[in-house]
Parts: sequence; C-alpha cells; structure tokens
Amino acid sequence: MSRLLIVLGVVQLIVILALSWLVGPALEARLLPGVWIWDISVGGMTAEEAARHLQTALPLYQLNVVLLGPDGQRWSFSPSDLGLAVDVDATLAQAYTLGRGGSSQDMLRERLSVMTGGRRFAPVLVWDAQVTEKALRSLADEVDRPPQDAAVRLEGSTVSLVPGRLGRRVELTRALEALTPPLYALERIELVLPVTDLSPGIDDAGAQRALSVAERILDAPLNLLVPHPWEGDPGPWSVNPDVLAGMVVIRTTDAEVDVALDEAALAQFLGPLAVALYREPVDATFEFDPGSIELSVTSSSMMGREIDVAASVARINEGLLAGEHWIPLVVNKIPPQIPDTLTAEDLGIRELVAVGESYYTGSSSARDRNMRLGASKFDGVIVPPDGIFSFNEHLGDVTPDAGYDESYVIIGDRTVLGVGGGICQVSTTAFRAAYFGGYPIVERWPHAYRVGFYELGGFGPGFDATIYTPLVDFRFQNDTPHHILIRTEVNAAQARLRFLFYSTDDGRTVEQIGPEWGDSTPPGPPIYEYDASLAAGTVTQIERAYNGITAVLGRVVRDVEGTELYRDEFVSKFIPWSARYRYGPGYMPPADAEVVSTPEP
Repeated sequence: MSRLLIVLGVVQLIVILALSWLVGPALEARLLPGVWIWDISVGGMTAEEAARHLQTALPLYQLNVVLLGPDGQRWSFSPSDLGLAVDVDATLAQAYTLGRGGSSQDMLRERLSVMTGGRRFAPVLVWDAQVTEKALRSLADEVDRPPQDAAVRLEGSTVSLVPGRLGRRVELTRALEALTPPLYALERIELVLPVTDLSPGIDDAGAQRALSVAERILDAPLNLLVPHPWEGDPGPWSVNPDVLAGMVVIRTTDAEVDVALDEAALAQFLGPLAVALYREPVDATFEFDPGSIELSVTSSSMMGREIDVAASVARINEGLLAGEHWIPLVVNKIPPQIPDTLTAEDLGIRELVAVGESYYTGSSSARDRNMRLGASKFDGVIVPPDGIFSFNEHLGDVTPDAGYDESYVIIGDRTVLGVGGGICQVSTTAFRAAYFGGYPIVERWPHAYRVGFYELGGFGPGFDATIYTPLVDFRFQNDTPHHILIRTEVNAAQARLRFLFYSTDDGRTVEQIGPEWGDSTPPGPPIYEYDASLAAGTVTQIERAYNGITAVLGRVVRDVEGTELYRDEFVSKFIPWSARYRYGPGYMPPADAEVVSTPEP
C-alpha cells in the first residue's frame, strides 16, 4: 500500500511539473514543440533561431530549376535566381499563435495537442515574377530566331533561289505558367522551353514562282516595236538580257515576291527612243479669198505622234511577265490644232483686221532672198484663239541647208556676215501687224542700233523687232475668240513686205503714241580694219554711223465701246554705232580713225 502511494505521488509530481512548464514563462519566447514548416522542425526555437534555420533548410538557393532549349541548351537556376523568397515573419507568425489564445484550459489543451500530435505549416513564399520573366527573356534572346524569307538572287543575268528558313520564338507566357506550381512548391523541375515555329513570309514555293518569272524575263532579248511605223522610222530596238538584268528589280510585298523591270530605269531607257519617234503635228495653212470669204488649203495638216512612256513601261512589264519578248510601244497621236478640214466660217475668218508693212529698198540680193524665204514660212499660218504666235517656231532652222544665204547680221557689237541676214525684216513686219491689230505683245526685242531699213516709209526709230533663233523670239497672243489667218505679201516694185491678218473684226482700235526720243549720243571715231584681199589703195565702208538714242513707242488699245483694254510701250535703247571700213594695201586711214587691224610688217 505504501509503494502504491509513493508511485502515485511521483506521477502527481511529474504532472504538476509538466503543467507548470506548459503554462510557465519558459515557452513564451519559443515556438511550441511539434511545430513543423513542411518537413522542417522549428518547435522549441525562438523566432530568430527558426528564421535562420528556415533560410538554410528551405531549397531556395539550390539549382533545382533546369530549363532546356531546342538545340540542347541547358540552364540551371535556383528559386532565388527566379525571384522566389520566403517571408519568414509571416511564416512564423502563424505558428507562434498556437496555444496562446483563449482560456487557460483551451491554451493548455492546444499546447498538449501540438506537443503530442505535432502541427505543420506551409511557408509563406513571395515570388517576383518579373525576375523570372527577365531571366526567360535572356534565354529567349539566345533561342529566338527570325524566319528567313525565301528569295531570288540576281547575279549578272543569272538568277537563283535562296531557300527560306523557319524561325522560332519562346512563348514566355506559357513558360511562366509552367514554372508557377513547381516554384511555389520548391520542387525540382526540368522544363523544356515552349517554342513556337515561325514560318517565313515568303516560302520556297513563292520564291520559286518569282524565280520562274525572272528566268522568263531574261531568257531572250527584249524587242521593242513601233506599231504602224512611218516611213523612215528607226527600230525595232533589241535589248539583250545583260542590259535587262540591270533593270530587273525584285520586290517583296504582301507575302509575295514580284519581279519586273524597274519603272524609272525603263523610262530612262525609253527616253531617247521617245525623242527619236516624236513627230510634231503640222497645222494646215490656207489662202483666203476675201471675195468669196472662203479658204483654200495651201499645205495640208499632219497628225503628230508621241510615245506614251508610262503606258509603254506598263505594257513592257506586262508582256515580259506573260513571256512575250516582241512588244509594241504605246504610241499616242497628236492632232494638229488646225486641221485642213476647217472652213473660214469654222475659224471666224471673214475680213482683213490688221496690216503690218516695211520697206527693204537697197537690200542686197542675199538679204532679199533671205527675207522672201523667211516671209514664206508665215504665209497661211493660223493662230488659234488664246494661242501665242511664236516667230521662231514657224521660222524653223536658219541654215544654208534650209536655203538661206549669207548677209549682214548684228551679233553683239558687230555687223558681220551671217546666214539669214534679212530675217529681222520679217519679224519687224510681223511686229507691226500685231501692234496695229491691237494684240498683246508677249515678247519683243529691239535691235542693238538703229537700222535704216526699218525707218523707211515714215516709221520712226523703235518700230522694229529683232530675233535670233532659238534664243530671241517675237511673240504675240491672239486674245480674241476667233482664229487669225496670216498672209505675207512681197511687192518687188515697191520693195515692200506686208503681213496681212484676217479674222473677225471685234471693233477694237489702236491709238499710236510716239515713237519719241530724247537727245542723241554721237558715235565714236570711225573704225578701220585691214583687208589684204582689197585692191591697193582702196577702202570700203561696211557699216554706217548711227547716233545712240532711247526711243519709246506706245499705244492704247480700246474695245468697240471705247473702253480701254490695255496700254503698253516698247522701249528701244539704241547704242551709238561707229562707221566701220575695210582698207587695202597702201591705204592710210585718217588720223582720227580707230585702227583695229594693220598690215603685217
């Protein structure tokens, strides 16, 4: 009986001591025994001890995340490398609250339960996904590869195929989704990076089609034809493949490969052809019978022609793509402004509306012939409404081949022999007809010095107009709604040239003002030039002396009601002009002369 009492006393003492420990201050600063963080025992540890233990016991720094690339690459990371960390305070806070709340009995009961049965908690993990994404992007930089389009390579006139290649791209979103569960579980993982194949925009089949087109373009010379050629036309033109290859362009548009000749290069190539094939339309010329008020054709009109370069470029490319190598150029007709089918009624040609005249008394035979030939170029010319008459345009080339002789012309500060001397008699007469007809003068230039021919018949200085084809022109505008027919008339007996304008009289009038001029400037001393071809002791005057003046010719043009349409003036600044002589051997020029050339000693 006494032994049993002793045993019961010992047990009672142990229970009292255990209960004293469970509720005593010894456990206040420690986690209860039996607390586990996953498989890591932290019971009985202080918070600092448990925190240190967790940092080393959890596999945060082990290289247990392995990522595999498509070319056998292998990259190892720890969870910490990928932005994973444990929130120690939050993790331990949930365990520390065990057995520390409620009544003393509840607290004792919970402590006994934890100590006898244990209690497990999951760690509170914090994941910065941006760190993982950054790591994945660095891998993607190594793995990603853009697709390579198939292409056509041109070397000289040889074309070949460059095969395409698949590209690939790491799918970052899928990779992150696959990594999330094992990272939060701190499990070891081997993950093959999810990769998507990227197809090229141009596959081999598309490039092969383009290759066939390029081969078709270059397999034979290109021959350019003129449809309905005129007599004397050049061509056809053959362009060999080497030249064509220099114009071939290969373009990639909308997942297609286009092969064609470069439009700009082809247009540049066609430029000389267009010039060679261009034909200016020819207006008809007419003779007017004032009695019958009818026109008769003196020269027929002719259709013009020009190459439509842009349309020809398009046709050539279309033809080459279709395998054609004999391709006609696109030619447009240019109708004449004045066809020979027009009548006087159509043109509004009813009566004489303006006359311009000049006199050529004393002209040399060469000057006379040049003037007659030049005047004939304008006989029958028609100026359409709002059209601008250009003297040089209708005159054409002034050359010996065109029938012109040498006669004296003004060039700079000299009067010298030149082809076409006397043409300015024609332009001066045309100017006078436009002046008296009241038509706007678009371009008019005076001579360098006063010319006696142009003051014959009572015309004062400044009633002239010089031309020098193709730079210096005389132009006027037909500002009426009716056509103007120009007739030229040469009266040999009176040594007179006339320009006659036929149209419909709109009642306009012209008031002549001047010409007026101020004081004259005398010329310098006579100029003597030695000429060994002259007879001994002889001298010949080749230019007369003229005073220099500034002459102003004006006019006021009014309509049928007397309202002023416009007024203008034509200023002529004539420089003083010295007399010029040529002298032969043995002749002594006057003492006051300017001698520009002497016999060789």
